Amino acid sequence: MKFKNLILFYVAIDLVLIAVAGYFGDIYLLNSQVAMICSMLILFASYLGYKSRVDTKSVNYQLSDQEKAFFEDDWDADEPSEQQDLKQDLKKLRKKTKFNKMDFIGAFKPFRLVAYITLIVAFFMLLRRDLFEPFSFLGGLVVMPLGVFLAGVFTRDRN
Repeated sequence: MKFKNLILFYVAIDLVLIAVAGYFGDIYLLNSQVAMICSMLILFASYLGYKSRVDTKSVNYQLSDQEKAFFEDDWDADEPSEQQDLKQDLKKLRKKTKFNKMDFIGAFKPFRLVAYITLIVAFFMLLRRDLFEPFSFLGGLVVMPLGVFLAGVFTRDRN
C-alpha cells in the first residue's frame, strides 16, 4: 500500500472512530482522538526511524568476495576441492550473518521517543483533569494496530 493510500485509509478509519465516539459523548470523543493521534505519531515515527536506518545501512554496505560468491552460480565443476572449500566458507558466512544480537537502536530514535512521551503526557493530562475514559482511550489506541491488520489483509497478493 502506498504511503498516500495508507494515510487515506487511516483518515477513513478515524472518521468511523469519530462517528462512534461522538455518539457516546464529548469525553469519549476527546479520549479516542487523543489516543488515535498519539498512536499515529508513534506509528509514523517508527516508520521514519526504521526507514532511515534501512536506507543508511543499504547505502553504506559493501559486499565482500565471499558474499559476492554467495550470489554467483559460476562455480567451476572441474575443481571439486575448490567448490567444497567455497561451500564451507559459505556455510561459515551464513552462520555469521544470522541475527545474533538484539538491535535496540531502532527503538531509541528521537522521533519515536517523543511520540511515546506525547502519549504518556496526554494520558496524564486527561487523568489529572478528570477527563479520562479508559474504554474510549483504549479504543483509540486499538484502532491503529487493527488498521495495520486490515491494511495487510486487503492489500495482500491473492496468488
